[in-house]
Amino acid sequence: MKPFEVDELKARIRAAVRRNAGRSASLMECGELTLDLATREVAYRGQHHALSAREFALIQVLAERPGAVLSRSQIEDRIYGWGEEVESNAVDVLIHYVRRKFDKDIVRNVRGVGWVIPKATAGALA
Repeated sequence: MKPFEVDELKARIRAAVRRNAGRSASLMECGELTLDLATREVAYRGQHHALSAREFALIQVLAERPGAVLSRSQIEDRIYGWGEEVESNAVDVLIHYVRRKFDKDIVRNVRGVGWVIPKATAGALA
């Protein structure tokens, strides 16, 4: 066993998953939403913003499965590490920050279930 850095291992795993999902390019598109994985910049309806690491991770997790509703625990499992303490409203706060930067329609709430990024347009929920 060779010594390795955990961050390097995480980056290699993310790259392998991205290649398996057919996204070896750094741009990821989901309707009106475009994520640049290299610069961590998000474009939505003509607005461009560089997001914090957690905000970007939240949008990326939701955009990887457009139209699929993800629960709070599914989102937390994907954007937080195993040993990290997660406050009960951490996901809500991240969604609030993202909505404040773009628009309230970027992430939709499905009451009692979770959150979703619509498949094609912000006007129709899949």
